[in-house]
Amino acid sequence: MSILVVEDNPISLRTLEMLLHSHGLETVQAKTGKQALEKLAVRKDIQLVLSDLMMPEMDGYQLLEAMARDESLKLIPVIIMTSISDAETVRKVVGLGCKHYLVKPIREETLLPKVRQYMIESPGSDQPLRSKFQILEETGLSQEKYEELFDTFRALVQEAVAVFGNGPDPASKEDAAGKAAMALREGAQVLAQGALPALLEAFRAQGSCDWQAFRQALASTAKAMSAATEKRDRLREKLAARTESVSSGA
Repeated sequence: MSILVVEDNPISLRTLEMLLHSHGLETVQAKTGKQALEKLAVRKDIQLVLSDLMMPEMDGYQLLEAMARDESLKLIPVIIMTSISDAETVRKVVGLGCKHYLVKPIREETLLPKVRQYMIESPGSDQPLRSKFQILEETGLSQEKYEELFDTFRALVQEAVAVFGNGPDPASKEDAAGKAAMALREGAQVLAQGALPALLEAFRAQGSCDWQAFRQALASTAKAMSAATEKRDRLREKLAARTESVSSGA
């Protein structure tokens, strides 16, 4: 899922994107409210909007009004970011549907908790992986420890895909396929959702499960983890390039 950053100041935009990318968050950018609506119309993966208030062409007030009128956009949370901090402005944007209000300059310690709050996916999500931000909230893991856990589990998933793709169903918890399945159980309890954790728990308790459903859930999880890893690597490359650009320009 992505965050739409609506900001006409290039320095503020770059700073926000570097901060968000460093926490594994994907961003989409717009420089006006009008551009934001255009991005929202085509990017269905946008889960949160971070918007400046004073912008040319269409400001943050008008963006909030337009989103509130659109049934497909009204439930997307918006965090307003501005240097204007008087009580009347706060009342106005909250009245227009703003979920939270941050005063510039934006600080990581005030922005990230709100971003995590709104980026946590609903329990009914059909994604095979749980939201990273939900996991961080529940476990208290650091970003670094989460990435270590994710990579370890992904390696186990890839191993299980190879085992189950080349051999029969497990005859017990002690054969190669059974051990590969059992190795996934603890990681799946933390990182996965949907069918995979339930099937693994059934295997642990009963020694058997629906192996066709298991293979489907395993393949879906492997695909989602590969996509998440590719996105993380792209964000790391962007962050490294922008950091180098800032250092070169200093």
